[in-house]
Amino acid sequence: MHKPAKQSPDTFTYLNGPASKAVDGDTSDNVDRSMCAQTDRGTRSKPAWWRVNLKAHYNLTGIIIYNRNKHGQQKI
Repeated sequence: MHKPAKQSPDTFTYLNGPASKAVDGDTSDNVDRSMCAQTDRGTRSKPAWWRVNLKAHYNLTGIIIYNRNKHGQQKI
């Protein structure tokens, strides 16, 4: 996909989990090795979010989200 992505809170953006990792084509789930995006916990008044700019209009039929998991990959 490799499209522009953003997330908030971006506490981990410069450490090991920038939003761009969610759209780089790698479905690895290892946060410690900078393999996936990671936001900090949000709050009730400022919930965590992630977004991608597809730069065009698409008719999507589905979205697959891979969650980080220490015991193997999980598809949500």
